[in-house]
Amino acid sequence: MNPLKTSPRALALGALFAALVTGATMLSIPVPGFRLYFNLGEGILYTVALLFGPRYGAVAGSLGAALGDILLGYPQWAPFSLVIKGLEGFVVGFLARRAPRWIALAAGALVMMGGYTSAAATLYGPAAAPLEALTDLIQTGIGAALAWILVPFLEKHLRKSR
Repeated sequence: MNPLKTSPRALALGALFAALVTGATMLSIPVPGFRLYFNLGEGILYTVALLFGPRYGAVAGSLGAALGDILLGYPQWAPFSLVIKGLEGFVVGFLARRAPRWIALAAGALVMMGGYTSAAATLYGPAAAPLEALTDLIQTGIGAALAWILVPFLEKHLRKSR
C-alpha cells in the first residue's frame, strides 16, 4: 500500500481492521511456562484477508497482532508478529483470489505455524517449539472456522450495502 496513493477511505479501513485484529488478539488465554498465549485474532485476520485481499490482510495482521503483543505484555513477540502475521494475511488474501478458500486458509496457517514455532524456539529454546506448534494448530483451526462462518455472512451484507 503506497501511502502517497492511498485514499483516506483505504487508510481508515486499514486502521479499523488493524484495531479489530488487536482487539481479538487481546481476547487471549496465557499458556503457562514459556510466555505464550492463545488468542482469537486469527479469525479476524483471516476474515479481513478473505474479504478485502492481501494488502488489508497484511496491514491488519502485522499492525494488529504486533500492537496486541505489546498491549498484552509480550513485547518480545511484537517484531515476530509484525513479519509473520503480515505475511500470513498477505498469503491468505492473495491465495483467496486464486484458489479455493480452504487452500488460502491452510497456507496462511502454515505460514503462521512455521513462523511462530521458529520464533518460540529462538526466544525460549527448542523445548518451546512443540507447545507453540500445538497452540498454533488450535489457534489457526479456530480462526479458520470463525472466518469460514463470518465470511459468507459478511459477503452477503457487504453486497447489499454497495
